[in-house]
Amino acid sequence: MRLNEVYIFFLTLLLRLSVSDCQDQPLGTGVSEERDVMDNCTGAAGPRPITDVFSPGRTDFATIDDVNGGYCGVEINTPGIWWWVNGTGEIIRVGTCHINTNIKVKISIFTGSCGDLRCVTGHSRPDYECALFPKKPDNNEWDTIATAVNFPTFEGQHYFILAHEDDSGPGNIWMSFRHPVIPLNNECVDAIGPVPRDLTPIPSTTIDATISEIPVGYCGEGQIPGLYPGVWFQVMGTGGPVSVMACGSENYDGFYFSTYHGPDCDSLKCVSGTYDINVEDPDKCTFGRAGVPRPLTKFTFNTRDRDRYYVYVHFARTQADRPTSDFRFFADDGARGAAGSSGPHLIKFEESTLKLTGAEGLGDKENESSATTTTTKTLQNTVHVLVVASISVLLAVSL
Repeated sequence: MRLNEVYIFFLTLLLRLSVSDCQDQPLGTGVSEERDVMDNCTGAAGPRPITDVFSPGRTDFATIDDVNGGYCGVEINTPGIWWWVNGTGEIIRVGTCHINTNIKVKISIFTGSCGDLRCVTGHSRPDYECALFPKKPDNNEWDTIATAVNFPTFEGQHYFILAHEDDSGPGNIWMSFRHPVIPLNNECVDAIGPVPRDLTPIPSTTIDATISEIPVGYCGEGQIPGLYPGVWFQVMGTGGPVSVMACGSENYDGFYFSTYHGPDCDSLKCVSGTYDINVEDPDKCTFGRAGVPRPLTKFTFNTRDRDRYYVYVHFARTQADRPTSDFRFFADDGARGAAGSSGPHLIKFEESTLKLTGAEGLGDKENESSATTTTTKTLQNTVHVLVVASISVLLAVSL
């Protein structure tokens, strides 16, 4: 094969790969004075499948849309283009994590009709599951230009998605839609626990989690950056110090623990404490068949006996490919779970509920694709067991 034939072969292969995850859909031409058809709600691309298949668009010839008073979650003051989907009765995630996306966008979600649009939600937060874009040049920290938004839907109802430039100028946007597998303890009101304080490993995940919206915000403001999504746990106080810990197969830089004291999620106050970082603990934090060690992060805080504490676990600043992953969570009262007057939190786990397939299969390609699903099922099993423990604790407290 001659050199020019080799070149043509690889060029053709590259072009096929670049569009292999995109259904046929012509880009607007912008020829003469015509605008791209997706510039208006009536020309929205759709209905798009909720299968993570990408749909391309561009804002080169787009205009600013005069809808909803110029606001839906974010200001609508830059040119944008439209897609639409049919509601499924489930949460849908729309995102721009594709190698051909080259601008940052804001996303606004509407329902109704193009003549009567009603705002559902909108924002410009990063797609925390996206690992395609270069990291920050100054410190190699995770970064992305991709945006993702979750929105609830009613089955059969139409939803219109406006992606508008985020002061970055015109460019290409490749959009996909999927059903996220949101962790069961994604919100404070769904915090798992009270968890045992005897170093029992609690398998969990922050994959597909969201930034938690609570009035007090992330704890340690100014020292601990509230950058990434997290999940929630409950711990009962003992009258002495309690430590919470976490490590994960894909976490290299540690975790933060936003820890709160209060009777419920509407009355939280931040709790101060002490961190131990980069702790070597192979018994707790060895992953995969190859026995790969990862650092443990530990946070110790003083507690009041029988008071409830909420712990929000999220990545620290990280150089990982993405700031979410499966992880193991531990709590320790220094007395094998028996400290305090609420009694020990004895929870017996079956062996299967202690495994994260994505972590235990580190380096095993056969297991990688099922990691998230298995983790979610594992978490569901864990929740069932923890609910029993929670009832026992509440009975003990009431006595």
